[in-house]
Amino acid sequence: MYSRNLSNPPEKIIHKKKAEFGSYNGVSPRIDIRGMKAPYAGVPVPSFLSGLRIKSKLNYAFSIENLIGLASFIDFKAIGLGEITLWDKETGKKFVYHTIMPPRRRFVPVTTTRGICACYQKSRFIKISWGRKHQHHALSFKVKGDSIRPNSEGFVYSPMQDSMHCDLMFVNPSPASSRCSATWISTMKVQGHISITQKKSQNTLLSDDSDGLGIMVLNRAYYKMHSKQIFTYGIGNVKGKNIIFNLSTSNLDAADSDSYNNNVLVIDGEPTTLPPVYITHPFGISKQWIIQDTENMIDLTFTPVSVNSRTLNIIALRTTYDTIFGHFEGVLLSKDGEKINFKKFPGILQRGMLRL
Repeated sequence: MYSRNLSNPPEKIIHKKKAEFGSYNGVSPRIDIRGMKAPYAGVPVPSFLSGLRIKSKLNYAFSIENLIGLASFIDFKAIGLGEITLWDKETGKKFVYHTIMPPRRRFVPVTTTRGICACYQKSRFIKISWGRKHQHHALSFKVKGDSIRPNSEGFVYSPMQDSMHCDLMFVNPSPASSRCSATWISTMKVQGHISITQKKSQNTLLSDDSDGLGIMVLNRAYYKMHSKQIFTYGIGNVKGKNIIFNLSTSNLDAADSDSYNNNVLVIDGEPTTLPPVYITHPFGISKQWIIQDTENMIDLTFTPVSVNSRTLNIIALRTTYDTIFGHFEGVLLSKDGEKINFKKFPGILQRGMLRL
């Protein structure tokens, strides 16, 4: 059966202009991949120039009571994008709030010991914070609606005593060893409350002081001029076990994806590394998606319930993405050979494209 060993993380990801590739149980003090030797076409250039092609993305996905959501920040150097999407798990109704942030030195922090990534605009306050000393992660937001969207606010955080807490780091060639992609994945139990107030009827959708699960994913990579990515998060409970999984595929993946990828299953805080996956949608993005591997560990389908699509063009940057709430059906295999059967298991899938 497929397996990848998890070793102790290095103090620095880049050492003597080379990346410390591998899968790690834990995370380095900094997710910093600057300083690689000749990352593009083998031509040596100053690190501050090659660093302009490094892009960062921070996702925080959670599921509590009747709501599931995804908060995202994307650092394009010149500008930043922030977005939070909430779905009612019963009806599939979505609430989307996004913003463009003006230039600043760094949108997504590189430090993993503690950090804050935030948008402080009056109508779009969104903040993701973490402190590893106390295994603490939190999402807070207060966003104003309009004629279409209601006002929303909430606070979701991980408790101090968390048996679901798991820090993992994956440093992969992207796609060759001259460039790299570093990903920090942190799973957790969460508690919190969310209030969505409809303006006209003043009806309020509440998830008050609820327990649930969450996953935070921070990625930093040397990007191509044209990049494509699909990722999925499954978050829920099966037969009394807390389960979170992350499955992804992109054109930044390592050439040897069997040895280097970000796919992982976490059951009650215990991680299982998973093989590379193929994610397809033969019937269109609003129909059933198929997620499979070649090791017979992953055999899933994803059925969309609600799709949010967006296209953004700013000067020389173009990004399009579809963020989808839906349900997983099928089987995953743990490192102990245990079959985890999923039926109407809630999750999020996102397909994105970036052209520079």
